[in-house]
Amino acid sequence: MAKLTETQLIVLSAAAARDDGIAIMPAKMNKAVASKVGSSLVTRKLMREVRSKSGMPIWRKDEDDRPISLVITRAGRNAIGADVDAASKAPRPTDQRPAGENVSTAKEWPVDRSLKVADDRNAPRAGSKQAQLIEMLSASTGVTLDALVEATGWLPHTTRAALTGLRKRGFSIKRTREDGSASVYRIVATLVAAAA
Repeated sequence: MAKLTETQLIVLSAAAARDDGIAIMPAKMNKAVASKVGSSLVTRKLMREVRSKSGMPIWRKDEDDRPISLVITRAGRNAIGADVDAASKAPRPTDQRPAGENVSTAKEWPVDRSLKVADDRNAPRAGSKQAQLIEMLSASTGVTLDALVEATGWLPHTTRAALTGLRKRGFSIKRTREDGSASVYRIVATLVAAAA
């Protein structure tokens, strides 16, 4: 892949830092430059265009004068070395639980308080599903995949991917299995993340 310009790096980094991954036009950038930078990032599949919804930062307007926003893609995050798992922080419609559905809370899980997040960059946003996942995995007895699926509302393969994401962020997750029983996962240690 060709090298990114300083402006492209700034736009991608700012978008990757946001929970929703939406690009914000730098203050001193004019519309012509913004159009050129945006189209180059979309062409390289580092960002994608979406129709802006209420409250979303607008990148440009289309030929029908409708607002368009830019959202960073996984390839865009990889291009700048941003944590791919950060994309999972943004809520998705499929992650929402129906109103009134019973959700298991982290308070129900005995948490091993000796496990600490070694670096704030590893800590998920408070109240997020990842924070709930970490709380459950910190239980001294561990937790089954079925319990994680039930608590988060994710599908099993999504839950396994979240476990992989936690491993990439420095959490040491141990999987144990007794004969004839389900696998049990638990966090055994957290590591200090390498400096970015």
